[in-house]
Amino acid sequence: MPKTWNLAAVTLGVLTLAAQTRAPQAPSDIHRRLAAFVTAREADFIAVRRDLHRHPELSGREQRTAGIVAARLKALGLDVRTGVGGYGVVATLTGGRPGPLVAYRAVMDAVPSTAPDPAPFPSEVPGVGHICGHDVHVTIGVGLATALAQVRSDLPGRVMFIFQPAEERATGARAMLDDGLFATGLPVAIFGLHASPLEAGRITSKAGLMMHSNAIAPGVTNDAALYASARQDLVRAMGDAAFVELDAPPAGFSEDFGDYQARVPGVFFFLGLGNSARGIRAMPHSADFNVDEAGI
Repeated sequence: MPKTWNLAAVTLGVLTLAAQTRAPQAPSDIHRRLAAFVTAREADFIAVRRDLHRHPELSGREQRTAGIVAARLKALGLDVRTGVGGYGVVATLTGGRPGPLVAYRAVMDAVPSTAPDPAPFPSEVPGVGHICGHDVHVTIGVGLATALAQVRSDLPGRVMFIFQPAEERATGARAMLDDGLFATGLPVAIFGLHASPLEAGRITSKAGLMMHSNAIAPGVTNDAALYASARQDLVRAMGDAAFVELDAPPAGFSEDFGDYQARVPGVFFFLGLGNSARGIRAMPHSADFNVDEAGI
């Protein structure tokens, strides 16, 4: 089983460009500190996810989720904007050394669902459920901000954390962009991820076209050079077995991350949240969607 401290592993992607500033402290030391912090705070991150799972909110109604996100980010001392493109939240972490602005995006909305919730902490909102894993997305985004805040004095550049509403309607990214998301500065790169039925502890992606466009979403096309660099960092952190090269774009599945990539080079990942031995398939939008929380 590969190492599963994925919050820290995704951090490596976010630091891909920042690490190129040739800072005097080796990036590997930052990564070790992040890994130790994430391990120590695992229970807190899982508690965040379970709370969000119990209180899902539909696209355009993410008021409670956005409030929790904003409160946590403000407590970290980040520069926080709320109400961006609806209930969008944007926070910027400024590192202690010069470097580029890099963005990380997470999505917040749930979907209509009347299926029985297999989680032992089921949705308390009738007819609404996190059966696409966005509760995990938010948790990883908050966890990433929390972890990077611990090393901010050694961090080159700035990180923009984007918590997006209305991904399920494929309108949230455009709404945030139209509402001045990048008005204070254009990132040099943006990263994001989505839940997948891969085994927990594994990640997949590919250069170039990763998701086809459809009637409402623009699809996802990864920047080849940025992908190669991020992939190298992830393999270094998690081992060769953890990264699975994606052969082809999945059929019938898309999202609006491509709206950001139209303005900023970006890389999108699929994060494994399944556990076949426990019967957890983690297939987004399936009636029995569930996750192995070790993947967080």
